[in-house]
Formats: sequence, C-alpha cells, structure tokens
Amino acid sequence: MNKLRAFVVVGCLTLAVALAFVELRYGYGPASRGGYVTALVAVVLLPAVPVVAAHAKFALRRLAEYRRNGSGLSFERDSIFVSADTVSDAEQALTDIEAAVEAADEYDECRRDRFGEGRGLNVRHTGFHNSFVRVAGDGRLVVTGASQNTHSLAALVERVASLTMERTRAHPFFARKPVRGAPRAFLGLFLVVVFVFGAGGVVGAAYPADAYSAPERAVLVGYDARAAATPGYDATDATLDKAAFLVDSLGEEAVEIGWDRDDADKLTTHGRQAVFLSETVSAQLSAAREDASATSERERVATLEADLHAAECRVAAQITDRVESGNVEGDASALVGAGESLRASAADAGYACSTEA
Repeated sequence: MNKLRAFVVVGCLTLAVALAFVELRYGYGPASRGGYVTALVAVVLLPAVPVVAAHAKFALRRLAEYRRNGSGLSFERDSIFVSADTVSDAEQALTDIEAAVEAADEYDECRRDRFGEGRGLNVRHTGFHNSFVRVAGDGRLVVTGASQNTHSLAALVERVASLTMERTRAHPFFARKPVRGAPRAFLGLFLVVVFVFGAGGVVGAAYPADAYSAPERAVLVGYDARAAATPGYDATDATLDKAAFLVDSLGEEAVEIGWDRDDADKLTTHGRQAVFLSETVSAQLSAAREDASATSERERVATLEADLHAAECRVAAQITDRVESGNVEGDASALVGAGESLRASAADAGYACSTEA
C-alpha cells in the first residue's frame, strides 16, 4: 500500500471514528448540522478525489492520443489490431504464432518477451522495427506496431489463430494509471487540506458556538476524548481542564478588544463572545463543584473561579477604556452592555472590578 492510499484509508477511518464519538458524546442539533455535513463531505472526498484524478488523467491521455493520431488510421502512427473473439489457450496460441512467424521470410526474429500485461511475442523486421503480439486480460489477441509489417503480422495472426483481427484506435492496454510525480504531490497536499477541513467539521459539530475557534474546539474535544479513553482521568478532570482553558481564552478577548479595529460590530462580537465564555465557565465550575469529591478538586474550582472573575474584570475594564477613549466607530451600546454583564457576573461572586484596563 502506497503512502497516499494509506493516508486516505487512515484519514477516512479517523474521521469516521471521530464522527461516531461526537454523535454519541454530543448528539445532533440544528447548530451542529453544518459540522456534520462538512465532516461527511470530507469522508466522501478523501477516497473519491484520487479516483477522479486518475479518471481525468486517463481522459486527457486518451484525448491527446486521438488528437495526435488525427481523424484516421495511418501507417505512420501506432497500428493496433485486436481480435474480435478470444482464444481459449493463450500459451498455445502464442506458440503457434511464434512458429508461423519463424517460418515466414519477411521477419528477422521472433522471441518470447515479458510485458506488463504478461508474456507475449517480440517480432523484429526490416532490421530495426518491432511489432508485438500479446494476449489481453479478456483473452483477445493484440498486435501492435508502427509500420506496414505490423499489418502483415496481424494478417498472419488472423490466419494462424482463425480469428478476425480488427484495427482500432482504442489501445486495450491503455488503462487508467495513478497520478505520479509533481501532480501526485499536489494531490497529496490537497487531500491533507480535505482532511483538515473534515477535522474542523468534526470539532465544529461537537462545539458549534461561534465563540470558539477551530483550534479551541479541537482542544476541548481532546479533553472529552481523554476522559472517555484514559483510566484515572474522569469527566470532572476534563471539566476543570476545559474551564481553565476557556478562562485563558476569556482573557485573550481583552487583548482582542484592545487591539482590534474601531468597528463597533467587530468589538461587540468580542464582547458577546466574552460573555458566552464567562457563562460557559461558570456553568462548568458549578457542575465540577457538585461532582468534586477530593479536596484538591474543590481547591482547584475555587482557584479557577478567582481566575474567571479576574478575567471578566480585565475584559470589562478594556471595554470601558475603549469606549471612553472614543476608539469605537458606530453604536457602542451593545459593547457597553457586554462589559456591564461581565462586571455584574464578577460582582455577584464578590469581586469588585476596577474601571481601568
């Protein structure tokens, strides 16, 4: 199995298993529909793209062959003769043809040769020209060459094998071949992109909220998968790790609000995402507090709550600083409301936020 095929197989299996895990762990809803569709499209594209590429390559080669040969069949181009019927004993047919060629005066040499399709005859004539007799996979005799003598050889084969040899432009051994060389490298790169696209769909189905970036979704799914597969690491551990991770993400919103452009809609989006993260972490810590059985777990919940409210205050202070400095273009009421919501959340827990960033 080549590397590209191995990647396709492993990639499809990985996405399929991940999709099954997400379906069992998180379920299916309207918000997650897009993620599931994206992942399923990737599962279909991964094995389909190499096949389509091979078919496209074959079609282009066939078209190029037709254009090169023109509308007719000439002695100057490769001559291809295929029997209308099949032979029952390919080895005996080749032996009879070999004997007939050796008995004829117009051929210089006839010898057995091995081709990609199997054994056949290599017939030399006029000093340097060669014609070939082979047996196709379906049992038909095939004579190929590029001179007038190829026609006489086809006539000889026709007499010896008692079969009608028909001239054709469709080479029976002109088959589809995998993409090779530089195009194969680009194909591999494209398949990697498709896999990443599908992986993004998987984690998007698990955590569809817009507040999460694709890497953040992947980290969150990783914690859940670890809890499901690793002994000694339970759901409470995963919840606390996710809460700690999202507290850091909440703190990054303060940086985004401070550095992003002045557009009110963009800044408001960051504010709403901060509120969403605050509410999500609060819910996670409440659940962890109820499930915590060890003192260390309860202490970690308390530490994360303090970190959460500190992050809320930083975001709220950054919003105030941005609005009061006049660096907001447009209606800032929703942004101000997000800051007030974050301050209220911290105040409810007994944390008084400063108004300075």
